[in-house]
Amino acid sequence: MSVSKENKPILLTVILLAAAFVVFFANRLLPQNSIFPSRSGDLTIPLWLFFAIDVGFIVALVLGVRTKKQRVVWFSIIANSIFFVLLSALMFLLAIANGISEP
Repeated sequence: MSVSKENKPILLTVILLAAAFVVFFANRLLPQNSIFPSRSGDLTIPLWLFFAIDVGFIVALVLGVRTKKQRVVWFSIIANSIFFVLLSALMFLLAIANGISEP
């Protein structure tokens, strides 16, 4: 399967959005092998995963802006900016929750 250069930012945005949902719902999807420890309450692993996804949204934004198609540029600016801000807010709330739960 070959994806054209102009459509790679859109595909990357969709993959990153799916990865964010998988990380967010990992406790319900895989309760026996969860990345969210249920007893200790340590949220550092999800925070680092969300940070990597957040960096991916910035990369997708840069790749989208560098394309020649105007629709891809506008989609990349709007979608990646919204997802970046929302995921950063979620990471901030998770960092607060992690700080409160630490002894």
